[in-house]
This record gives sequence, C-alpha cells and structure tokens, in this order.
Amino acid sequence: MPTREAACHCGQLRLEVSGEPFAVSICNCLACQRRTGSAFGMQAGFKTDQVEVTGRFNDYLRVSDEADRKEHVFHFCPECGSQVFYTEPTEPDLVVVSVGSFADPSFPPPTESGYDSRRHPWVGLPDSIHRFSTELWDPVRPLYEAGRYAEAADRGRQLIDAHPAEGYLYYNTACCESLAGRTDEAVEHLRRAIEIWEGCRDMATADADFDPIRGDPSFQSLIRR
Repeated sequence: MPTREAACHCGQLRLEVSGEPFAVSICNCLACQRRTGSAFGMQAGFKTDQVEVTGRFNDYLRVSDEADRKEHVFHFCPECGSQVFYTEPTEPDLVVVSVGSFADPSFPPPTESGYDSRRHPWVGLPDSIHRFSTELWDPVRPLYEAGRYAEAADRGRQLIDAHPAEGYLYYNTACCESLAGRTDEAVEHLRRAIEIWEGCRDMATADADFDPIRGDPSFQSLIRR
C-alpha cells in the first residue's frame, strides 16, 4: 500500500496518507482561486483512517455557494499559512488534501473539473476529465423554487443554446418542462441528457419532478430502454 506525505510550506503541519485517494478533482470556482492563489484548486479525497495528521493548524469555515450550503472547514498551518487539507462536519469520514501539498508530480491525475465555466480559458484539459458547470443553473433555481416552472424551462432552453454540451442543463430543463405540462419537450430534453450521461436515466426514474409525465408512453419507453 503506497504511503505519501503532504506538508505545509514550512513543514510544521504534515499528513501521512496511506493508500490511494477515492477521488481527485480540480475546482475552478472563484473561492478556490482565491484560496489557492492559483487558477484553480486541486484536491484529493481520502477516508479518515487513511490520514494521520501531525502538527498544529488553525481553521477557517466557509459555507458553500451551492444549493446544499455545505460547510467546509479549511485547515491552515499557523506558522506559514499554507492550507493543507479540509474537512466537512457533515462528512466525518472525509479528509480532502490539497494535491500541491504532496509536491509529487506522479500523483494520480484528476478525473473531474468543477465550476468549469469559470476555468481560465488558457487552461486546457484532457478529454478524460469530466467537466461540470452546475453553477450555470444558479440564476434559474429561484424560478424553480418559486414554482414558476414555465419561466424556468424557458431560461433553461436559453442556457442549452449557449452551452449545448452540458447534460445537466438538459436534465434540469426537462424537469421544469415536466412540471409545466410540456410533455414532448420534457421527454426530448431528457433523451438528450441521457445521451450525454447514461446516469440521467436512473435519476429520472426516481425523480418526483417527472411524476406529471410518468404515465406518458414516450417517457416510459425512454426510461425502460
């Protein structure tokens, strides 16, 4: 089992990590850009029993801008100020380590890019990295939460025109169209979402947003395929 060591700039705060990370990702959100002083943050997720922490650290708590409003507690070396890892109070078995703290060019590459719409245009990514831009839906969410489904669907279609490769935009728009009684449009956008990511089929099976059209033969055919 491989063992790696992550450390702050001055070496006072160290983490000994055993085994491989279960996830490696980059995040292009503006908060991570400010947090790291770089174009994006890169982090690796481990279970708590994989990580041994040595040294002192201070904490900074930040609430996510995403819909879940999840708390992230960032841990810093009080001597040099390096942010080495973070934890989440709602996920006690999770430790997320800044990949740069390993100072290891052979570290496993990321598989996901979050907040991809905010990625600096000069940063190129290999095709193997799955891109997420869920933040694009943020302006539409208040309409959905207010029950203004037709307006939300119209905004969703505008986003699809501007970002035709984002599968979740098709899915979310289909949800709004279903709730607005636009059956044909909902089925078509759900079909497009499934073409981009097959997992949308299972999501739609249990998603209450599709209850208004669940009995429609075209929806049933799409889900059963």
